[in-house]
Amino acid sequence: MFYSIFSNETIMKYALMDKADSEEDLLPYFQNILKNNGTTNNRLTFEYAVFDQTGRQFIGFADAGIIKKNRDGGSAEIGYFLHPEFWGKGYATEIANCLIKFCFNQLGVHRVFARCNANNANSEKVMIKTGMKREGEFRKVRYKNGGWDNELQYSILVEEWNQSLAFKGVLE
Repeated sequence: MFYSIFSNETIMKYALMDKADSEEDLLPYFQNILKNNGTTNNRLTFEYAVFDQTGRQFIGFADAGIIKKNRDGGSAEIGYFLHPEFWGKGYATEIANCLIKFCFNQLGVHRVFARCNANNANSEKVMIKTGMKREGEFRKVRYKNGGWDNELQYSILVEEWNQSLAFKGVLE
């Protein structure tokens, strides 16, 4: 499962990390995830295998990580990778919304952000659909396939998220 995401050329085209050429390449990363999942105190990263609603079909991988945290909030970053057959069907937006909700409600941060390769218009659309606002474009910060790419960063604040929930409640 795990290898099917990180070894897929199409999925990893815009990813920050390079595609894995073998399961052995991913072993240290996967072992770190397993070790992290066994941690209960001061856990900073949360990784998830994503399945369809039946729970039978693996569709991707998602994560959320606390970047900074204090008693008044903090900042977390979210990310997601889906198998191409699930692109364009709303899954990424649904996953991103779940991660945002988790970061605000369970982790207690006040800001959630996501980044993508500036050439990845579909990932940017997901961030916009979740209510995130564009914070900026970082020039030539991602080295991929022998060249430098720009990176986009979007974020949403807890008060914006709560306001969007209140607005949705009025409409429903």
